Amino acid sequence: MPRILHLGCGNFHRAHQAWYTDRAGGWTITGVAMRSRAVPDALNPQNGDYTLVTQDTGGTDYARITCIDRVLFAPDEAQAALDLIADPETHIVSLTITEKGYHLKGDGSLDVDAAAIAADLVGTAAPKTAIGLLAHGLSKRTTPLTVLCCDNLTDNGTRLRGAVTAFADAANMGWDAKVTFPNAMVDRITPATTDALREDVAQETSWNDAAPVATEAFSEWVIEDSFAGPRPDWHRVGVQIVDDVAPFEKRKLRMLNGAHSAMAYGGILRGHTYVHQAVDDPVLRDLAIGVMAEAATTLPDGMDPDSYADSLLTRWENTALDHALRQIAMDGSQKLPMRLVATTQELDGHAPASTQGIAAWIAFAKSETEAGRALDDPAAGTIAAACESEDPIGGLCAVLGVTPALFGGPEALTLSWE
Repeated sequence: MPRILHLGCGNFHRAHQAWYTDRAGGWTITGVAMRSRAVPDALNPQNGDYTLVTQDTGGTDYARITCIDRVLFAPDEAQAALDLIADPETHIVSLTITEKGYHLKGDGSLDVDAAAIAADLVGTAAPKTAIGLLAHGLSKRTTPLTVLCCDNLTDNGTRLRGAVTAFADAANMGWDAKVTFPNAMVDRITPATTDALREDVAQETSWNDAAPVATEAFSEWVIEDSFAGPRPDWHRVGVQIVDDVAPFEKRKLRMLNGAHSAMAYGGILRGHTYVHQAVDDPVLRDLAIGVMAEAATTLPDGMDPDSYADSLLTRWENTALDHALRQIAMDGSQKLPMRLVATTQELDGHAPASTQGIAAWIAFAKSETEAGRALDDPAAGTIAAACESEDPIGGLCAVLGVTPALFGGPEALTLSWE
């Protein structure tokens, strides 16, 4: 059976790509957990099966997903992962490793000085990063392969190709096979798994599933038509295969993700826990609507931003899905440049709602630092140092690769609500 090797087998992958693949049929997925044993330890005793719980105000659906055969743990089984990248039966390698997993600099190029990348470049042991695994695996590949990035990065396939190529060049390796890196846009709200979800699944399905995943009814996947070889019949189960992903990607990153981030930081500051609580707060709802309206003006014609914004508000109002604001708030240094800063730059600084979203992140970072809590962010140390400096606003803007002048000066980055 043809195979997909997926790097980063977390909840989003299992609610999204695996769900589509299971419905399309005829393919198997082998997962690779990059950092934690939790997923392989939970899924492997279940032969890779798990329950996908779709939660909506209209009811709850329980579906058993069976397309994953096993999950490797990369720190212990890197060679097995490398062998599968080179295996002709593997036609697609896909990734959901979050923005920070790519080790990119602000300009989108690979940070070869990042500790994990540098260690992979000089070390004799098997690579520990996804970029290192791909470069080493592709060097052994002799047949065509599609490498499919499914993370929230602008031009994600193009950036991934650049990162893998840069690693290969630095390591004096290359590949002879035809390899393509399609751009893609993915969307499905997927909270973290809780014990309450496990108990609910056990009660409703009579199966003690150790790794159920909760998600919403809505799902979207748009992929550039640039496959090197065969692919599942994803187009038959709702996936859009298009010539240009960029308009869909821009709309999603700036409208959905931008408003999500603004609501997350503002919502935490205003004492909320979940997205449905934040969007029910008039102040935060207005903020989200403002961010989406600003982003809409940067989109190409034909993207119907008004209907898209209305659909997002409806999705966020889903009280059946407890999507934690702190989950969205992670890794702000990696996310905000693409979500809020890009809109502000394109509008020459005339983006008050997006600016307020950045101000919310600054206030959140300062509040967490003052409380002695380190941010869940790869730049946590730099953020903390900036918060404790004589110019915290300037320092935090520098983390995002900009200056306060973009937003109209430091005074524009002071919250007018709390």
